[in-house]
Amino acid sequence: MKAIGIVSGGLDSLVAVRLVQRMGLEPLLVHFVTGFEPTHVRAQLADPLAAFQPPESAGQLGAEIRVVDLRTPFLELLAAPRHGYGANMNPCIDCKILMLSQANHLRVEQNAPFVFSGEVIGQRPMSQRKDIMQLIARESEVCDRLVRPLCGTLLPETAPEREGVFSRAQLESIQGRSRQRQMELARELAIAHYPSPAGGCLLTDPGYSARVRELMSRREGRRLNLTDPPLLLVGRHIVLPGGAKAVIGRNAQENPVLERHGSLGVLLEADGIPGPLTWVEGEPSASDLQAAARLTARYGKGRGEAKVLIVGKMADGQICQLDVPPGTPDGCRIL
Repeated sequence: MKAIGIVSGGLDSLVAVRLVQRMGLEPLLVHFVTGFEPTHVRAQLADPLAAFQPPESAGQLGAEIRVVDLRTPFLELLAAPRHGYGANMNPCIDCKILMLSQANHLRVEQNAPFVFSGEVIGQRPMSQRKDIMQLIARESEVCDRLVRPLCGTLLPETAPEREGVFSRAQLESIQGRSRQRQMELARELAIAHYPSPAGGCLLTDPGYSARVRELMSRREGRRLNLTDPPLLLVGRHIVLPGGAKAVIGRNAQENPVLERHGSLGVLLEADGIPGPLTWVEGEPSASDLQAAARLTARYGKGRGEAKVLIVGKMADGQICQLDVPPGTPDGCRIL
């Protein structure tokens, strides 16, 4: 008999899988990609066509793992999450509802008795309070077919318990932020390696969230696109004095990411002098283009020159040249 499990690759989800395996069930695991996972975003930096991979730590579980791309529906909910954001731009409640809804469709398709996750009561302030966990179960329509093996004895009885699929004695009663019990279970259940606890979503990071918030304010309907998460991770993000947005590469590895956005703005680069690539979104004013050119000169090897020739490639393919002195970010807003 199969059970559908959501796996992130973190300690909690790995232990939850092992507990379900100990019940004698065969987990079919789903790893959802929202586009804001650090591992996946960094992979996209190197190769935007790279296939999404399941978490390496999940390979030790001996279970089938499916990777499901949720980036498009996630960007839709990110624009205006029904249940709001957390401390930063993290729409955790709506994100959980989306994932569990998708997992529940797979449960019905596979005729599985339940969906399970590695959630723990009280571990995260927004989405793992007991009342919110019950709300998420209802709104995802998985209802009492959702099992949380790590804290199941602290929650109401579920349908598979009543049906005898497993007993309540096979569930744990973990709550709070300590992972001591999970680490004990990891040793007991032969989980050899797992990542250190850390934020699994860039939208919980204050600096990254500030960039997301600012970029969303510029987009129609607050909708980001699929190429934005890597862009938001690289470079110096600067709002120019006239309001245009510029991103200046910090090293050679970041320049290709900016280059991919060339059709959405202007690319600036010093002529014959090593330095960064600068991307300016849209159609900037002449004064903002000058400001971006001066900053491009400032952050390159020509910063000590009286003037630096900056070559710009416009979105329509036209080339412009700006002979400018290196400038300062005075009047700009740095994100």
